[in-house]
Amino acid sequence: MNVKGIESLDLSNNSFHLRNIPKWVASSPIIFSLKLANCGIKMRLEDFKPSETQFYDFIDLSGNEISGSAIGLVNSTEYLVGFWVSGNMLKFDLGKLRFGERFKYLDLSGNSVFGKVPNSVVGLEKLDLSYNHLCGQLPKNKFPASAFVGNDCLCGSPLYPCKKA
Repeated sequence: MNVKGIESLDLSNNSFHLRNIPKWVASSPIIFSLKLANCGIKMRLEDFKPSETQFYDFIDLSGNEISGSAIGLVNSTEYLVGFWVSGNMLKFDLGKLRFGERFKYLDLSGNSVFGKVPNSVVGLEKLDLSYNHLCGQLPKNKFPASAFVGNDCLCGSPLYPCKKA
């Protein structure tokens, strides 16, 4: 396909079995909202190299078999508001993600994300980091315990208090 000028693309929950994010998606100059949840994508996230990343507002790649790291994509997306990648195989250090001032929604649940939960998450409106490999004391936050359950060794409110050494 030779597609130009798509502002919003939602192919979620279909039977396409895309395997990869199509090249025409990566080459489209202005996609603000990209939703490819449950599309049978089986690739490394680093192999998705869109021509323009800074304009994405919303990216939903949940429920696929995407591996690798989200750091390059998220950190190069200046206007990102929401990033949903639950139920994939992503593996990276959460502390290396940078959240812009517009960033409000993050769902990394059901991956293999590791490291500590950075203070920057407290400014988000919605957060789900459940079922990863995160450790350490949580920053003071407003999120329910369900946002953090299933991790290796997180502690602090709203979870159990941290053990004193």
